[in-house]
Amino acid sequence: MAKNHSKNNSKEHTRDRIINSAKRLFAEQGYQKTTIVDISRQAGLSEAALYDYFQGKEDLLQMIPDLWVSELLRDLEEQLFGIKGAVNKMRKYLWWYMRRVEQSPLDAKIVYLFLKTNANFLNTEVYSNVKKLYSHLVDIFEEGRKSGEMKPDLDPLVARDIFVGTMDHIISRWLLKDMSYSLFDNLESIFELMVDAFKANNSQ
Repeated sequence: MAKNHSKNNSKEHTRDRIINSAKRLFAEQGYQKTTIVDISRQAGLSEAALYDYFQGKEDLLQMIPDLWVSELLRDLEEQLFGIKGAVNKMRKYLWWYMRRVEQSPLDAKIVYLFLKTNANFLNTEVYSNVKKLYSHLVDIFEEGRKSGEMKPDLDPLVARDIFVGTMDHIISRWLLKDMSYSLFDNLESIFELMVDAFKANNSQ
């Protein structure tokens, strides 16, 4: 039994090594320029051994962010637990998400610069999880509309698109500028603009 456990641990360790090697290479030299040979060399494996774990480069491109987004999904419910009010939840969501992006820039780079521009993105498990992540926003806007905190005619799906589109723009620009400043620069002003667009006129 102990022998099997040790073997499983070893396989898990090798798999993690491959994922981390691919993550680093994709982020440093780009997805297109990175080859399976590069990844296997970085991971200290033969090319054939790497294929025992992954089908190829695209498989890895999807696996890396899938692990990250799954982790975000697990964390989000904890982060929103006990927070009252739609605007407060919006703020928490935005600051939490930006913090997680700053903490995992390689994962973010792969999601925003490589995966989202990949033709197969909409068919991936990552996309399903991203949709779940963003569905929390729809719930927040719906809650705000019903409570009177937000405009009564607010369309939660349109509000989500504006919110997500703004986040995507901020993050993509930050990544393309080599993360040379903080994601939190001017975030308060951007948040206030969004809140003003969504908030009911009588809401303070």
